[in-house]
Parts: sequence; C-alpha cells; structure tokens
Amino acid sequence: MPNIKLHHIREGRGSPPIVFVHGFLCRHQDWRHQISHFVVRHTVIACDLRGHGETRRGDAPMTIETLGGDVVALLEAEDLRGAILVGHSMGCRVVMEARRQASSRVGGLVLVDGSRVGVGRVAGQEAFDATVAANGYRNVVRNLFENMFFDNPPDWKAETLDKVLAIPETTGRPLFRALIGWDSDKFMPVLAETNVPVLVLQCTTMDLDRRRRTLEAGESSPFQDLILENIAGAESETVPGPGHFCMTEAPAAINARIERFIATRF
Repeated sequence: MPNIKLHHIREGRGSPPIVFVHGFLCRHQDWRHQISHFVVRHTVIACDLRGHGETRRGDAPMTIETLGGDVVALLEAEDLRGAILVGHSMGCRVVMEARRQASSRVGGLVLVDGSRVGVGRVAGQEAFDATVAANGYRNVVRNLFENMFFDNPPDWKAETLDKVLAIPETTGRPLFRALIGWDSDKFMPVLAETNVPVLVLQCTTMDLDRRRRTLEAGESSPFQDLILENIAGAESETVPGPGHFCMTEAPAAINARIERFIATRF
C-alpha cells in the first residue's frame, strides 16, 4: 500500500485523545463543532480520508480496509494510544476497521448515525451498479445526499453538496461498492471482536433501499440494535430531530453525550 499521509489537524492537549473520522465524500470540517468543544480538555485530531478533502487519493484500492489502515498510520505517526475514534456514517466502518487493525492504540469507539447497507456482496454491488447505469453516478450521489436532509435544511447544505459532487467518480464509485462489500463480509466479524467501550448516537435510520428517515424519541434503529446485541456493555442513545449530519445540526446534544461517555467510561 502506498504510504500517503492523511491531511489532518491536531489541537489541544489531554487524555484520552479523540480522533474524528468523516463519512462518504465528506471532510474533516464536518466535525467543527466537536473540535471547538473538546479541544479544551483533550488532544483532538480530525482528518481528511484518502481521496477526500485535502488528502490525495494515492494508488491503493479505495476500500474500508485501506481507509482504516490509513487511520492506523495516523495514530502511529501521532503516537496516540487509548484513542477514542469517532466516526460518522461511512466513518463508523472506518473506525471499526481501524480498531481491528490496531486494537492496542484504540480505547473506545463512538459511532454517529451509522448504518449497514449491504448484506450480500454480489447482489448489493450489482444493484448499485445498475442504479448508476440507469441514472448516472452524479445523480445517484446527489439523491443519496439530498435524502440526508429533511425540513428546514441547514444553510450549509448547498456548499456540502458542491464539495461532495466535486469528488470524482473514480474515487466515490469504487469506495461505495467496497462499502457494500465490507458491510456484507466484514461487519459482523469485526463487531464480534470489538472489545472496547462503544457509544452509538443515532438520529436517522436507512433501509436497504437507502431510504432515510428521522427517528422518533425512544425509537431504536436496526443499526443500534445490532451494536447492542453484539457488543457487551455498548451504550446507545437516539437524538430525535436532526438529519444525518446530526453532529453539525445538533452539536450540543451530540457533544454532551460524547462527553458523558468519556467521563463515565474513561
């Protein structure tokens, strides 16, 4: 695997260190409200994944395993141990994979609005390819992201969509196919061997046809149920109201729950 360096910021001092990992076709700036909040008491790192933001794509396959390995390389370069990895959406998979590859450097996981979109590699990838062939890659991506916002979308929505659509198909298409494959083949085995404290924060849920809706107070998503059923001691909380980018739409609620998780478990 070519050795690329993830573009990242590092601010603050304090333990445990917190590493923020964004989602599919997104950027480290999605965590701006968490960076400013947690930097007061913690070492905080937020990165742009390979092929996203200011990090070059490199020649390695665009897979969850590759991205997880890149995060591990970042932990090693920054000499972090006991780090809490916080992932959003696709980033949930990346931080789970990073923990698998470097368990000695990871102390806990926070999974923000995750999902599982693939339960059969071949069928899932073929369905995705057919959708792209019928509608065009850019339209598929645009519809995917439009479905992440609901009534009264935030004023930064248009800028986010522009940034998303600026990432080339040669990066996004193989990565989404790989995401489907990881969900099918790796999700459950990685879940079974996860032995660190885990917090799940969920604001929306998405079915296997990628139709997304907001969660009601007290409602639990299939993703939350999977985590709770397979990881002893895992914690979960539903944050009703915001869309998929809940860490930027409802930062106070997300920050407070992460802060409580750290205070009680670390």
